[in-house]
Amino acid sequence: LRLSSNQIAEIQPGSFSNLPRLTWVYLSSNKITTIHAKSFSNLSLLRELDLSSNKITYIQSGTFSNLPILQQLDLSSNQITCIEPGSFCNLPWIETLDLSSNRITNIPPGVFINLTQLQDLDMGSNHISNIQTSMFSNLPKLNKLLLNKNQIKVLSEYNDMMFIPTLNLTDNPWQCDCRMVTFRQKMTRSIHDNQIECKEPSRFWGQKIKDINPEDLICEEARIERFEVVGGNSTLLKGETLVLVCEASGIPTPDITVTLPSGQNATVESGGRVFVEVNGTITITNVTAADSGLYICIA
Repeated sequence: LRLSSNQIAEIQPGSFSNLPRLTWVYLSSNKITTIHAKSFSNLSLLRELDLSSNKITYIQSGTFSNLPILQQLDLSSNQITCIEPGSFCNLPWIETLDLSSNRITNIPPGVFINLTQLQDLDMGSNHISNIQTSMFSNLPKLNKLLLNKNQIKVLSEYNDMMFIPTLNLTDNPWQCDCRMVTFRQKMTRSIHDNQIECKEPSRFWGQKIKDINPEDLICEEARIERFEVVGGNSTLLKGETLVLVCEASGIPTPDITVTLPSGQNATVESGGRVFVEVNGTITITNVTAADSGLYICIA
């Protein structure tokens, strides 16, 4: 059943329940935002499901529980930020799972449980910053794992993941510091060792971690180097913009937190009138009398 490139925004529960002999459904390039738990009920013969290039943001546990022989599931190029543990646990015959080009930041334990037939797993081009390599140890047939173009900075373990036949770890902002010592010490000349190219600290930029002595992978305590008003003018009129700069040093690169006169803290993840950049620039727009007072920079 091919329903690609339409304007479908929602799949109601039971939408395909009268089509029990379907073996494939293509719903790519629509405007689907939500998948209900029983959207694909009574499709016991379905082997391929394509939901790529939609606007799906969330995968809840049990979404695909009625697809006992599904082999291929494509969820690429959506807007998925969160996947619940157990979302795929009722897919015992799944072989290919594509989650690439989404907005996933974290893979919680239990997401890939009971996927004993899974061979290809693509999570490239997401926002994943932290990953536990042990989560792949229960995937005995995994031959291809793509984690390229994410935000992974550190791997604390060196285990069977590094010996998956096709593994892509490139284009991640690797931080080669003390948190990678154990990983570096356990390197055993996997064909994938060349993929981990350091981005920080600056003295290791562009180097492969396999070429760095573990003793040189150090951390340094964070400290504030400079905290001042840009331009030197700390007297502003209502509605103007205040710009501060907080320079900090350390390995790994310190995260900046600014305590405002109100007592609230602002970070790079904060929104509203206070914007904190990774480089330590703090911008406060539309200042009022409430913005006057003591600012504290913490790294």
